[in-house]
Amino acid sequence: MDPGLKILTFADNKACDTRTLKKEKMHPHDLMDRAVFRIFQQLQTMIPEKSNISILCGPGDNGADGLCLSSMLTARGYSIGTLIILLGKKPSPALSFRMDLYAQQKDMNVQVVNSVELFSLRENTWVIDALFGTGLTRPLQNEWESLVNKINDSAYKIISIDMPSGLLGESCDENMPFIKSEKVLTIQSPKPALLYPENKIDFDVVDCGISTKMTNTNRLYLDSGSAISEQMKNILPKRPRHSHKGTFGHTLLIGGNTGMHGAISMAARACYEAGSGLTSVLSPDSCITYLAAQPGIMHIPGLLDKSSLPKINAEKFSSVAIGPGLGKNLATTDFLGDLLDMFQIPLILDADALNILSENTGMLARLPENSLITPHPAEFKRLFGPTKNGRDKELLASEKSNELDIYILAKDTYSFLACPDGKIFYNGTGNSGLARGGSGDKLTGTIAGLFAQNQNMRDAALAGMYFSGAGNVVI
Repeated sequence: MDPGLKILTFADNKACDTRTLKKEKMHPHDLMDRAVFRIFQQLQTMIPEKSNISILCGPGDNGADGLCLSSMLTARGYSIGTLIILLGKKPSPALSFRMDLYAQQKDMNVQVVNSVELFSLRENTWVIDALFGTGLTRPLQNEWESLVNKINDSAYKIISIDMPSGLLGESCDENMPFIKSEKVLTIQSPKPALLYPENKIDFDVVDCGISTKMTNTNRLYLDSGSAISEQMKNILPKRPRHSHKGTFGHTLLIGGNTGMHGAISMAARACYEAGSGLTSVLSPDSCITYLAAQPGIMHIPGLLDKSSLPKINAEKFSSVAIGPGLGKNLATTDFLGDLLDMFQIPLILDADALNILSENTGMLARLPENSLITPHPAEFKRLFGPTKNGRDKELLASEKSNELDIYILAKDTYSFLACPDGKIFYNGTGNSGLARGGSGDKLTGTIAGLFAQNQNMRDAALAGMYFSGAGNVVI
């Protein structure tokens, strides 16, 4: 079974709701109560007790969620202000039911707002956005757009329920008016727009007991929760007790030209720590000072050009990574071409190897099948051309992965792995701690070390990006 949570569209989520209601013989109000209670539990870990909270309820079912949440938070002792914002719209049946149900709960401080001019927030308040969920089909306009802008200008901490209001489920338009939340608590499954880089969303998935088993999708999300973490640990290479260094493969890393010795050194150390039985580095003599600090790593001294080809016995290596600190010139370009012809096993290419490929695109077709490339956003653009948005980039990566029969790990806040079979795995463990030089080199080394052991490029790439983000590669 593939690891990860299913990334579902609005239509998929509605179908899952319907199946859950039928399977459990529930009323929709009961399912809403359960979902909101799970969100309520999560909010208690985020918002200090006795804080002021303003809950913004829209005219639809997301507004009904907000009203239900207001009742729970009030009972827990929070100081609540509940704004039902209609702006002339008629409440949905679910919202009307909740308005009648909670009509006598005065501590919820319910106020109906029909004009943006009458909208205001209390001082020193948290804001919970329950205006709109996944049901929007077009961008907000007129008064609703003005309202969103007014909320965004408030400078308060905002938590959105399911989706930041105004953001469409597959939207990649950074100019679209939507709530700029500090955090989104999305119900049961990630929505595609939460993952696209231009939207800059920070979200957690809240398991609300909605069944997604019968829904098929090629897009999956690896979050940091305990269930997915266990799934990811299961795809790590097995380490039998009765084994030796030869059991776990031999990795060759190629790079580290003058002035860039640190790149290959960091990649080599990560490879060693990921469990490669043997780790060798082909790099110039001047790199030895960096590698000497890591005595478990072997050095093959040689220039990064054709003269080093006789030093490489391709048959002895089970994993090969090329690129960190390789340099980009005529000599390294010819060298890379020769390496592509030399090795029959899948290769891992990063950094300058990708820059060379981008200027010699015919080489892409020469990559052994099931090879992996790991471009950051600028490298992806140089390799495959510009894309309009995150969705277009995902589609292009999937197309190229299938066409070239390679894996493409597109690095970003939510990195994703495009697989030749059409599956896309987004990673949720990325963090700002990775935003520094050398993180990509370490990722390359980690994946190379994992691949040396299990000879499965998909699992090596998934585990590499997941545990590198989590900062916890444990073999």
